Amino acid sequence: MHWNSKILVLAFLTAALADRHLVAGDRATRWCVVSDDEEAKCLKLQTVLDTFRFDTSVPGYKVIPSTFTCVRSVDVFECMMKIENDQADLMTLDPGQGYYSGRYHNMMPILAENYEDIVKDKPTYYAVAVYRQSNPVRLDALYKKNICFPGIGMSAGYLYPIAELLDRNRIPVEECNAVVKSVTSFFNRMCLPGALTSFYNPFGNNPTSVCESCSGAGEERCTTSDPSAGFDGAFNCMANGHGDLTFLRHDTVQMMTSQQGSQFTPDNFQLLCRDGSQRPVSEFEQCNWGIIPSHIVMTSAVREQSVVNGFKRFILQAVEWFKLGGPYYDTFKIFESEKIYDDSGNLYTRKNLMFSDTTKRIEDIDASYYEWVGPDFIDVLNKMRRCPLDMARWCVISIAEKIKCESMIMAFKAKDLKPEIDCLLGANTTQCMDMIAKGDADLMNLDAGDIYIAGRRFNLIPIAAEDYGDMSMSFKVVAAARKTDKITTLFNMKGKRACQPGIGRGDGWIIPINIYIETEQFLPDDCTIFENIGQLFVRSCIPGALDKEYNPKQTPISLCEGCAAGGYRKCQRNSEEQYYGASGAFRCLVERGGDVSFVRHLTVRDNTDGRNHAKWARNRRSDDYELLCKDGSRVNIDKFAQCHLGTVPANAIVTSKFKSAQEREIFWNLVNYGQQFFSSDIDGDFHMFDSGTWYSDLMFTDAAVRLMRIPDARQNYLDWLGEDFVAQIENLHKYTCVSPDSAMSVSPSFLFVAALFAAVQFFKL
Repeated sequence: MHWNSKILVLAFLTAALADRHLVAGDRATRWCVVSDDEEAKCLKLQTVLDTFRFDTSVPGYKVIPSTFTCVRSVDVFECMMKIENDQADLMTLDPGQGYYSGRYHNMMPILAENYEDIVKDKPTYYAVAVYRQSNPVRLDALYKKNICFPGIGMSAGYLYPIAELLDRNRIPVEECNAVVKSVTSFFNRMCLPGALTSFYNPFGNNPTSVCESCSGAGEERCTTSDPSAGFDGAFNCMANGHGDLTFLRHDTVQMMTSQQGSQFTPDNFQLLCRDGSQRPVSEFEQCNWGIIPSHIVMTSAVREQSVVNGFKRFILQAVEWFKLGGPYYDTFKIFESEKIYDDSGNLYTRKNLMFSDTTKRIEDIDASYYEWVGPDFIDVLNKMRRCPLDMARWCVISIAEKIKCESMIMAFKAKDLKPEIDCLLGANTTQCMDMIAKGDADLMNLDAGDIYIAGRRFNLIPIAAEDYGDMSMSFKVVAAARKTDKITTLFNMKGKRACQPGIGRGDGWIIPINIYIETEQFLPDDCTIFENIGQLFVRSCIPGALDKEYNPKQTPISLCEGCAAGGYRKCQRNSEEQYYGASGAFRCLVERGGDVSFVRHLTVRDNTDGRNHAKWARNRRSDDYELLCKDGSRVNIDKFAQCHLGTVPANAIVTSKFKSAQEREIFWNLVNYGQQFFSSDIDGDFHMFDSGTWYSDLMFTDAAVRLMRIPDARQNYLDWLGEDFVAQIENLHKYTCVSPDSAMSVSPSFLFVAALFAAVQFFKL
C-alpha cells in the first residue's frame, strides 16, 4: 500500500474511533444487579447488544458501549459501594435509596423512569398501604400487626408511611437514632429487607423479628435480594398471608394481579388511608401516603461528563429499541420482567428487574439527588429522625473545649444523630454544675472529685463513664519522677517542686493530699492545708489552687508559681493552663517545672515513645521515668498495678437528677451512637477522645477508649464514687475549711467573662 494511502486509512480509523468515543465513552459499561432473576435479564441484554454492536442495519448502533457487562452483588448497598469504588457503573434505585447512595456513596441521578407516555420533567407515583379484603386492618389498630416491607430506606415502602406514623405518634419513639427499634417494638412479625445492614444496624442489635417473615435463604435472606423484598416480594408476602399490611407503589397491585396465572384480582385488596378510611385500590389518588419522585438511574458523581453522556445516550437508545412498540421489542423487553428459564431449568419470576415494569419512558434529567427528591422528602427524613428531645446542651469550661464541642456538633449532624448538641461556655466547672442544676444546661464530663461536689451540692447524677481499656471504669493515681533524679521518693518531698493536675480532682488533689498526710510529709491542722503544701514544696503547679472557691485566702502564691500559662490563663483550672490535667501535670515534669508529677497510670506511657505528637512530648522515652511507691521504692512505669497511690472512679458524664429516665436514656444513646462513629483517634476528621497537639483532655479524657453506661442503681454520686473514695474526700474537709455544700462564688468577674468571649471570637476567625 502506498504511504499516502496508509495515512488516509489511519486517519479514517482514528476518526471512527473518535466518533465512537464521543457517543459511547471509551470504557466498559457495567450494570449492577442484585438477584439471579435480575442477572438473567441483564445477561440477555448483554447477548443482544453483542449481536447489535457492529450491525450497521441497527439504527444508532454506535452508542452501544465497547463492552457491556453485568456485575452481581448481594444487595443494593453493595452495588452502591461497587459504583463508588469504580467496580460498577449503573443501577436503578428508588428515590429513598437514591438519597442514601448520593449522600453516602457520592452517586448522582442521570435518568428517571416515567410511568406515562407523555414527557414529564419530574415523573411521580403514589405510596399506598394495602391489605387483604378478607383480613381488614384499621389505622387505630396497627399495634402488633404483621407487616411486609419492600425494603428499608425505600420511599413508598418504608420512609413515607413510617414517617407519617412517627409524626402522629402512632408509633412511639423507643430510642432516638434507632427507628428500626421503634418499628419492631410497635409491630409484630415482619420482613424488613436490609434492616440488618451495617448502616441501619450499627450496633448489630436490631431485633431478629425484622426478618421473621422473609422467605429468602442463605446469603440473600433479609437483604434487598430476598424473594420477599421489592414491591413484588412485599405484595406476595402480604397476599400469601405472611403479613397483615404492606406498603407499595400505587401500580403494584394492578401489575401483580394482571400477570398470567395470578390467583388474585384487584378486588381482593383494599387501601388503608392516612385518615383511617378504606378505599378500593383504584382510588389511590384520594387514598395515599405521599407523592414520590420516580425511580432513577444512578452512577458515580465523579465519572467524567463525556462518560456520563455516553451512559445516557446508550440507555435512551436502548429504550427506543426495546420498549413496547420499539423495533426490537420482540428481541428484548426492557420494561418487562418475563418468566424465563435458564439453561439449568431454573424459573425466574421476579418483577421490576433493572427497571420498574410499569415504566413507559425514560427522561433525561440534570439534577443532584437533593434536587430530585425535593424538600418534601427532606421533611420525611426529619420526621424519621424524630426525637422527644430537640437539644442536648453541653457545658464546657474553656475556649478550646468550646471549639472542640462545636466540631462535635458538626460531626454528629453529619451522621444525623439526635438530639442536636448545643455548646454552652461556663466560666468554670462549678458554674457549669449550677447551670445544669437550674436547667440551663444538660451535660458535662467531670472528674471524680468534681462529681462529689456535683452530686452533693447540685444534685447531679453520673450516667455514663469513661473506660480506659480494662472495663473497670476507674484508674490508678501514680507519682512519676525522672529516673535520673534518684534521691526523690514519696518520703522526702520537702523542698521539691510538685506538678498536680488540678485542685479538687481525684488525681490532682484528693489522692496526693491524702498521701502527703499518710506519709507524714506534714501534719495539718484545721484550715492549714494550703500553707502546709506551700511549706512542703518550694513551688507547685496546682491549677485552680488560688481560686476563691477552693482557697478563700488565695495563699500562698507558690501553689501556682510552677504553672506555665501567662496572663489570665495562668493556673486556670481548665485547658487554658498548659499544665492542667494529668497530661498537663506530666508535661510540667517533662519541661522541668517540677520534680514529681501526680498523674494517671496510663499518662506516662500515652505521652512518650512517639504516642503523643505534641512538640513537648516528642523524643520523650518512657524509660526516662519511674514511679514512686508508697514503700519508698521506685519501679518501671508499667508496674502501676503494684505501685500506685490509690484508685479513682473514672470521669463521668453528669446530668440533673430531675431529668426523666427517658431523657437520661436519650443522652446516653446520643453519646453511645456518637462513639460508634468517632471513638477512633485515627480515622475521620473528628475524634471524641483526642484533643490534638495543642491541648489535652478536652471534653473527654484523651486516654479513654470508650464510654460505658452506668447502671441505674449506681446513678448517684455516693454509689458511683464508693465509700473509700468518698471517705478520702471528706477527710480533707476540715483541712480546707471550705464547705462542700456552698460555693464562695460561682459567678466569674465581668472582666474574666469578657476575656473569654473575646478569645472565642478570635479563635473563630
